[in-house]
Amino acid sequence: MPEFLRARLDLVGLCGLLVVVLFAYQQLDPTLLDPSTITILSAQFLPLILAAVGQTIVMLTGGIDLSLGAVLSLGMAVFVVTATDDAGGVLLAMALALVVTVLAGAANGVLVAYAGLPPIIVTLAASFLWGGVTLIVLPQPGGHVPSGLVRAYNMGWHGIALPAVAIAIALVGWKLVRSTRFGMAVYAVGGNEHGAYANGIATGRTKILAYGFAGFFVGLAGIGLAIQTGSGDPTIGVPYTLNSIAVAVLGGISFFGGVGQMRGTVLGALLLGLLTNLLLFTGISTFYQMILQGVVLVVAVAVKTLATRERVA
Repeated sequence: MPEFLRARLDLVGLCGLLVVVLFAYQQLDPTLLDPSTITILSAQFLPLILAAVGQTIVMLTGGIDLSLGAVLSLGMAVFVVTATDDAGGVLLAMALALVVTVLAGAANGVLVAYAGLPPIIVTLAASFLWGGVTLIVLPQPGGHVPSGLVRAYNMGWHGIALPAVAIAIALVGWKLVRSTRFGMAVYAVGGNEHGAYANGIATGRTKILAYGFAGFFVGLAGIGLAIQTGSGDPTIGVPYTLNSIAVAVLGGISFFGGVGQMRGTVLGALLLGLLTNLLLFTGISTFYQMILQGVVLVVAVAVKTLATRERVA
């Protein structure tokens, strides 16, 4: 096998699955490639993609964030209770929501870095904490999102698919961060924390920044979900925790840290989203949807394992 393909076997397999799903999807929906359909789908997939990006950053450090869904709901709640109809009010509400989610993520990072507890335990406890704070901010579904913003997000703005633009900006932003000292430190800490520390990397600070940076993307996901639905819900973020982990694993991110690419995560989110829609089109029960998602994950892990063996060989 050529070295180029061997190094990217997991991504090649993921792209192959995505092409198959896209082909099947277009048979049921011939308008798949129409601009209006792309806008609608990108609006639907944006929250999961951004949440998975945040989870990926944490997993690259060798951690995991089980509080992601609660933080997403918290960002959504803060946004919908502070947003007003004028542009300045919307921007202020977005900024406030992002500050809250970044601080929540950084707080998780502090506990992971210095409490001496496994990330899975810390973030599981944090999920109850941030879930409770969310219920204080927004006790029941509601809140306010400007109707014009909802229309622009879901139907396009002057022919531009705003969610697709947001996805592109997020990917470009991570690409730039990846080439910085912080981006390289994230991979180094996830690959070998002791070795990274021995080489002068502040591993604790890197983890705190990584969790805070993840909180930024999770906050964006919460804002996007609020705009998509036109309101807030204090518990709506819960499914995104496991879905973001599933998407990251599907995209080739290692549970042990230091291995994986963000483009794989985005491809995994697109595949999972399209699969879910495809099953809805065919009328298959949601129970079978969960089974199929599990099968896809098993296949993804198998491909990742095969790719690792190929590299070693």
